[in-house]
Amino acid sequence: MLRVNEVARTFGDQKIFEDVSVEVGAGGRLALIGENGSGKSTLLRLMAGLDAPDAGTVSLQGSVALLTQHAEGGEGSVLDGVTPPEVRAAGEAFERASEALGGGDETALQTFADAEERYRQAGGYDFAARATSVLAGLGLDAGASAAALSGGQRRRLTLARLLLSPADLYLLDEPTNHLDEEGGRWLEGWIRDSKAAFVLASHDRAFLDAVAAQTAELERGTLSVYPGAYSEAMALKQILREAQQRDYAAYRRKRSALDEEQSRRASKARSAGQYNPKRASDGDKLLAKGKAQNAQNVNASHARRLERQIERLDAQATDRPYQDRRVLRLELPPAPPGPSEVLSVRDLCVCRGGRAVLSGVRLDVRRGERVALTGPNGGGKSTLLGALLGTLPGAGPITGMVRWGVGLTRYVAGQQGEELAGLETVADALLDANPLLTPHQLHEVAAGLGLPGGPAFALAGLSGGQRTRLSLARLKVTRAQVLVLDEPTNHLDIRAIEALEALLLAFPGTVLLASHDRALVGRVATRIWRVAGGGVVEKEPARL
Repeated sequence: MLRVNEVARTFGDQKIFEDVSVEVGAGGRLALIGENGSGKSTLLRLMAGLDAPDAGTVSLQGSVALLTQHAEGGEGSVLDGVTPPEVRAAGEAFERASEALGGGDETALQTFADAEERYRQAGGYDFAARATSVLAGLGLDAGASAAALSGGQRRRLTLARLLLSPADLYLLDEPTNHLDEEGGRWLEGWIRDSKAAFVLASHDRAFLDAVAAQTAELERGTLSVYPGAYSEAMALKQILREAQQRDYAAYRRKRSALDEEQSRRASKARSAGQYNPKRASDGDKLLAKGKAQNAQNVNASHARRLERQIERLDAQATDRPYQDRRVLRLELPPAPPGPSEVLSVRDLCVCRGGRAVLSGVRLDVRRGERVALTGPNGGGKSTLLGALLGTLPGAGPITGMVRWGVGLTRYVAGQQGEELAGLETVADALLDANPLLTPHQLHEVAAGLGLPGGPAFALAGLSGGQRTRLSLARLKVTRAQVLVLDEPTNHLDIRAIEALEALLLAFPGTVLLASHDRALVGRVATRIWRVAGGGVVEKEPARL
């Protein structure tokens, strides 16, 4: 279905990747992973034939459909927005041919038959039923105005349009963005039931584990392909990396021993070559000189033989394993534990537009608990967090009681990085998270972010990857006793999500976390609140 052979891509003097090769057979399911900026979207465009590679070849069989990360709008209703042009054109021709049947002449009958066949082949007869199923699965109203959709809804509209356009190969770039848990599970089922092949670039580990059969990782400009879904593939990668580390350590030990022996032989050869005839008696001068020359020749020969052995060993050596040193390690004093009763909520009600968004909410949180807020899009997760924090913009009446523990400090992170508003430099952002950081510690963090300007670097000049690492650094350095995080995995790649996961598991305080990331919730949460229908219901955590 798809064959990528030794492909390379560069932008200016920057190499994105090279010597990339991968195949996807009919019905294949390939996960494509990698850090933000590693080139996944670029590779998908090459696979789709939209761009030409700088080297290598891409071969396609059958039709291909590409879902980009850019959300497209539309006109008319949502159903109009997802109707493929060929279905619309065939339907309009069929209607015209049907209206022309009144005369009953042979030409009109033939035109009608041809139009009906085109409409049938385009899938017109069952399109409405398929569209209703897809739109319902993605949480979209078929009759709603496409122009009035939010950004997340437009993204889902783009996905629905693609799924309703028949293709042999689907290339999906972050398909679960803006999908809640129900929408993600629906998409998993749709992919499993489809006979098409898929390449899935995603940071959603639970989604990839559910649908992928192979995993390809773009890392430092090269592509490595592993059998199995994400978790299985990464377990195999870890095994291979540990084997590589053992092989490299064995190579270094042998190399060190050969270096030492070669150096010793070369030193003895040099010493023998510095023979002093004055040190021997007159009768032994010739014999002593011969012994010295023989020792020099033997040791020099051994040294040359060892040099050749070292060259052969180097040629066969295992590459040195890559060590990612972008890890923030700071010695910071522990945060004071704070009170055991962190949060109490009684009969909380929030109204908006005359409608109760939340009603009769009663909650209790104790120190050390990690609470995940889940539920459908628009179910009220962000509203609940805003009500708890007292930051709801333009909200209607709020009643009930919200009481935080005395003396607690909170760290709050919004979906779009709202907590950085009004801050200008990296130093400002770090000191906002922990005012007690020393200048030396600020420089340590800035060095880990890879910033040429150090702590004085402007936030506006950060790349996406640097902003991600700054967000994790702020979480790492904060001494707050409560973390309140609203969709913290937005815009994070898998490596950053796993770093966040490890950070939250090690955090000694309390966490309130609103997230659609099923893998993160399954690994981190000790309690789960499902927010929907104006209420909050506690669920038992499902461990992953």
